[in-house]
Amino acid sequence: MNASATSNYIGEALHTATTLAPPSLADNPALLAWNLFVMTAALCLGAMMAGRQARRLWAARFIDHPTDPVSIYRIIVFLAGCAIATRGGAEAVSLWSWSSGDAATIERVAEAKRWLDPLSVGCGFLWMGLHTLAEPMIEHQLRKAPLPVDMWSRWPQLRKPVLVLAVALGMATAAVWLR
Repeated sequence: MNASATSNYIGEALHTATTLAPPSLADNPALLAWNLFVMTAALCLGAMMAGRQARRLWAARFIDHPTDPVSIYRIIVFLAGCAIATRGGAEAVSLWSWSSGDAATIERVAEAKRWLDPLSVGCGFLWMGLHTLAEPMIEHQLRKAPLPVDMWSRWPQLRKPVLVLAVALGMATAAVWLR
């Protein structure tokens, strides 16, 4: 399918009816709000996770070797964050821009989304491949003492992600019910 076919499909969808969302969601505002929330949250949380791991990788670049278990773990988490952020981001931008009434913008966003989809899946493939290759060695390292992990003391670290979820939910709800 070429760009003009995509443009024709989107143009026909826009001209047949002025809808709140793409035809697959237009009849259900709750489904639209849910998708806006999930995809916006995926963009934000994935970017936060990828950014955090990128900063850690950069800060430890002279200390950790690229094949150290901690480096591989950070690369896996970085790739997972990138995959989630790009996939969620592409869909979030698509949904947020749909009801703008500007067919040219919607067409550009749809094309950009098609370019980002392979990138996000590629990050996912790399994440899964690296995990598959490194899993036995990482598990071996994780079994060494000290084993206990005190996750309870880290609960305050979830404040920002929960705040992002709350803001994304509020934005999605307001966007659907105030249109």
